[in-house]
Amino acid sequence: MNKTLIIIPARASSKRIKNKNIRKINGKPLIYWSIKYAKKYVKNDDIVVSSDSKIIHKISEDEKIKFLKRPKNISGDNAKVYFAIVHVLKKIDSLKKYKYIALLQPTSPLRPKNMIFNGIKILEKNKGFQNLIHLEKTNYKIGTISKKNEWAPLYDPVLRGQDIINQFRPSGCLFLYLRKDFENYKNFLKRKNYGFIQNLKKETVNIDNEEDFIKLKFLLQNNYRLD
Repeated sequence: MNKTLIIIPARASSKRIKNKNIRKINGKPLIYWSIKYAKKYVKNDDIVVSSDSKIIHKISEDEKIKFLKRPKNISGDNAKVYFAIVHVLKKIDSLKKYKYIALLQPTSPLRPKNMIFNGIKILEKNKGFQNLIHLEKTNYKIGTISKKNEWAPLYDPVLRGQDIINQFRPSGCLFLYLRKDFENYKNFLKRKNYGFIQNLKKETVNIDNEEDFIKLKFLLQNNYRLD
């Protein structure tokens, strides 16, 4: 596999769920499952956890992977993941040896097998793309609202929810970037993104509230695995 740096960003705080990234799932902290997944694809030295949490620091040490303490100015509730990634890249020695940067969000622990390998193969074959983002289907009826409170749907209003078939959102399982030009773009979603759809029949979970934890536990009780 082309040399890949895997970054796992995990803030200590969370508005909706206290200590979300260290909540126990199957007897292990939530972030553990992303670390375990990363270890299957790269060496420990090629994995970095970015966090402001002492507990996550200890977990990283126990797993023998790199930990970078995130500065306060990029650790709050309004902090963007982009700045955490840039902070990591500035601290990594021999950064140019990496062709790709893979971002694994700990809040999306149900990942398809070989996802990183398959993502890299796709970007190698499709040179016109700068990013690859793993997507999941959604039939939510969403729209935008103007400054004058005018709402505009981003779907055909005639359709029922179950009839919305070509609407996708990032699953959080994988964001894959070309390292050489990452810092040229402060908003990586504005770059040319390859929409990676793998194993759509198997659900993913992006944990953002207590209901998502309940859903994750239900799936684990029904033959879903944390690989």
